[in-house]
Amino acid sequence: MLPNKLKPDGLYKLIRVGKDNDGGYLVCEESVINSDTLISFGISDDFSFEEHFQKINNINILAYDHTVNLNFFLKKFLHSLIKFNFIIFFKQLINWINFKKFFNKAKNKLFLKKIGKGGGAFNDYISIDDIIKSSSNNQNFFFKIDIEGSEYRILDDLIKFMDRIEGLAIEFHNVDINLDRVLNFIEKFNLKLVHIHANNWSTYGLNNIPSSIEFSFSKKPVLLKNDLKFPHKLDQNNNPNNDEIKLEFSDQ
Repeated sequence: MLPNKLKPDGLYKLIRVGKDNDGGYLVCEESVINSDTLISFGISDDFSFEEHFQKINNINILAYDHTVNLNFFLKKFLHSLIKFNFIIFFKQLINWINFKKFFNKAKNKLFLKKIGKGGGAFNDYISIDDIIKSSSNNQNFFFKIDIEGSEYRILDDLIKFMDRIEGLAIEFHNVDINLDRVLNFIEKFNLKLVHIHANNWSTYGLNNIPSSIEFSFSKKPVLLKNDLKFPHKLDQNNNPNNDEIKLEFSDQ
């Protein structure tokens, strides 16, 4: 059961950005429109959120993922060929072509960098501090973050630059054993928590707390009503073959 502090205080005006099921997030449209740059941490081979976001607001996109080099895609191609699954192979090939086209656009940049505190033995890390300080002072940002547990390393930087953040969609992993860190972040982060959704590719952890949860924050959300029910009508199962993970909140 989740503490009540993780529950949004009402039903906010939200839209779904990204593809169906895993890869789509519920966010405030105002946050998308008011942003000058989208910064995405963690892409894999799914750029549906970034593509949809840019259709709503045609701004610059800076994406960071150290895993999506040529070998990443070649392994996928080889795996499908070994299994003689030519349908999957051609889908992967088309996706790779579209992936390359998307990040070859003038407004879009993909960096093969790890997200952390910067530096590193081979200069393969970059920090939020590095990214924002290299941008113009009047830019406001939307962050999408799904970096498989490394999000805890950058929470202080998100708080540091929160006045320049219009919106944030972030997936927290291993929430059950990092609950205090999540609560501490929400308490210090001055954007409003507008949505929460459990990722059903994972399951329950300690104290019946979902281990992976998606959170959305907005600087200027539009409140529709105080009554709030889960799941939201726009929510979808991340894994369509598994049941939705029900969110239950304590009074504490």
